[in-house]
This record gives sequence, structure tokens and C-alpha cells, in this order.
Amino acid sequence: MADRKIFIRFAQASDLERLVKDGVVGGPPPNKETWNQRIVKWLSEQRAGRRVILIAEDASGLLGMVALVFRLPLGYDDPEAANGMDVAMMENLRTRPGAPPEVGNELVTEVQRLALKRNVKTLTFCIPMTNARGLQQARRWGFEEFRIMPEPGKMLAFFRKSVD
Repeated sequence: MADRKIFIRFAQASDLERLVKDGVVGGPPPNKETWNQRIVKWLSEQRAGRRVILIAEDASGLLGMVALVFRLPLGYDDPEAANGMDVAMMENLRTRPGAPPEVGNELVTEVQRLALKRNVKTLTFCIPMTNARGLQQARRWGFEEFRIMPEPGKMLAFFRKSVD
């Protein structure tokens, strides 16, 4: 059981290949990009101070990830979701298939702790309306729906909660 200890740390460049290889990031690649290209963008945004990526791992490898986005990428100006000051968005919460169920909860707890340290007052989260399990989980974590928005091919529910 000692090797079941889950460690949460900041992402680093050496995680790029492992996130895909270990199955944390997978499925259809983002529009007109490979997963590696998207992860390089995320790491670049982390270096620029626009986001922080947390990685969960144990002795078996990478278990999951989550990002705390302080300022959305250019072209996605939405101060209700992330304003660069006191509103930040939790994004890319992912766990690899077969990861212990507590990994997601630990990542969310840690991202909330980090948000508090960074003087974030409101944490937001966005989930496709078709993800019933994700919508229920967001409510269990204390998030409340505040907006529904159409995206190409899907509807997104925006949630928020006060960080204290």
C-alpha cells in the first residue's frame, strides 16, 4: 500500500510524452493539432504564467492532470470564466483509465488550494452537457451552474464556486 501514495506536482517538459503514453491524455486529438502539439501549448502557457498544470502520479506512472487557467488564450476573452486576477478556470481534469477513483478528488482539492494561494476568489469549470456523470461530480465538489453556452457540435455548462 505504501507504493499507492499519490504525489501531486507541477507539470514539466518531461511529462509531454508520458501524458499521452500513460493514457492521461487521449481520445480524438484537438482540432487541427496532435496531442503533443496541444500539450506544448499548455506548457508554454504555464511558462508565461497564464496557467498552472498539476500532475498526479504514483509508482505506476502518471495518473491524472488538471490545469488552473488564470487568463484564457487569445481569442477567448471571457472574464466571467478567467480574468487574470480573481477569477480562474479549472480545466483539463483528466485521469488515466484504471486510475484510483480518489485521483480526481485529490487534483480538485489541490487546484482549489493553489487558487486560494494565488488570491483567486472564484473558480470556474466547464463541462459538456452530454457528460451527466461530470455534471453530477461538479455539483458534488460544490460548483453551481451559472451559464450554458453553445460550442460547435455541443452545449457547455459553466460552473463556478467561491474559493475560501
